[in-house]
Amino acid sequence: MENRKRKEAAFSIGVLLVNLVFYLFFAVWDGALLSPDSQGYINMEMQREPFYPIFLALQRLLFGRLGESWLFLAVLIQSVLTAVATWSLVNYLHKEMQLKGILSGMLAAICLAVSLLCRFGARRGAMYSNSIETEGICIPLFLLFFRYLLEYTLHQRKKALLFAGIVSFILISTRKQMYLTLILIAIAVFYAGIQKKRYGRGILAAFLCTGGIFLSCQLLDMGYNYALRGEPAVHSKDNRFLATMVFYTAEREDAEAIEDLQVREIFEEIYDACERNGYLKHSAGKGWQNRVTHFEDNYDHIQLDTMGRIIQAFVLENHTSGTDYNTVLAEKQIDAITGEIIRAVFPRTCLKMASVFVDNVLSGLLTTVAKQSPIFVFYAVLAYGGYLILLVWNVRKNGMNAVSVLAVLSLISILVNVTVVSAVIFCQSRYTIYNMPLFYISGLLLLGEAWKWIKGREYKHERKPDGTGKTA
Repeated sequence: MENRKRKEAAFSIGVLLVNLVFYLFFAVWDGALLSPDSQGYINMEMQREPFYPIFLALQRLLFGRLGESWLFLAVLIQSVLTAVATWSLVNYLHKEMQLKGILSGMLAAICLAVSLLCRFGARRGAMYSNSIETEGICIPLFLLFFRYLLEYTLHQRKKALLFAGIVSFILISTRKQMYLTLILIAIAVFYAGIQKKRYGRGILAAFLCTGGIFLSCQLLDMGYNYALRGEPAVHSKDNRFLATMVFYTAEREDAEAIEDLQVREIFEEIYDACERNGYLKHSAGKGWQNRVTHFEDNYDHIQLDTMGRIIQAFVLENHTSGTDYNTVLAEKQIDAITGEIIRAVFPRTCLKMASVFVDNVLSGLLTTVAKQSPIFVFYAVLAYGGYLILLVWNVRKNGMNAVSVLAVLSLISILVNVTVVSAVIFCQSRYTIYNMPLFYISGLLLLGEAWKWIKGREYKHERKPDGTGKTA
């Protein structure tokens, strides 16, 4: 027993050290990567959720005297967080499932391989842990969230649920996409209620738990904006994503549904500019790949280059707050305009938006396991098909053991994430990367269960009934 504990401790320390060396090496090699979104977080713009700007502001406060080097220190923290989160997940799976060291090592290698794909396969110039983007903390925190969610689902430990809730709160306060963690928590809590045959209590517990996290996120958002801007407002421009989908699928005559004449004129100006440049759905080519590519290529052109610019200019020209520019009021006016467009035009475009949604879902399922490319479509079909076959087989043979629970949770997480993202934006890899390591970790463990069963059958076949040797 003591020897086994020493081996497990040595394995745990070894995995942690390998992860730290790996991510810190790339942090030093690549340094901090700034993207077009980075300045918005650094400047603490109101459209950004509060946690990541606060994280960066804290680094600037502590290390700003070092000049731009404070960004590198933020990257070091993100790299350590990524290493620790990866270690925590792998170490938990190693202990919970009593895995052999070589198999657990392969699980750790999967996480590192996904990071390398982001660095070299996607040709980004750096891994997400090196990026001044929300992914720098959201990707490792999501792995940490999943580790505690799995522990709660398997054993209904309240401590694990508490940790999952805290990480969910941070994730949602960093990136709106992470509302998917609320759905996953609700499913896990309800599943725990079913296990105890307390259906009503399970529904109530799921509602209270997710409601508490949601309320906490709103309070942080309002407190952050009150401290920074003097008004207790939540972050702005969430509805711009749905507004972009509306414009992409709209026709010019849909403007007649807008009662406010000024908003109608804004709609027509935006629509005409998008139409001239071929940004809209009816300009896409035929075939799934052409439709997906056209939507991805023109999404930002609609939202940032056209809709955002025109509405921003209108609000600046017609601002009514007096001589002082009021950021909160301006952002609310922008949200009111896009909200009015959505309310009026969405009923006319919802069916066309549904077809875009289906295309996005298929694209998201692909980018979760591979790269967005026609050559990988066949691979993705085989990957999901093999995963489902192994999962069904394992449930039939072993019931809902730890591997089955992990595989089901991973699949649910993929479906929820892709659905949430596809409803309002296109599924580029930075939105689906969260579940890639979980998919391959679950798949490898399912293969391991199948391999154990095969070896067990061979062993029984090769032994005599008395266990003394091979059968004749």
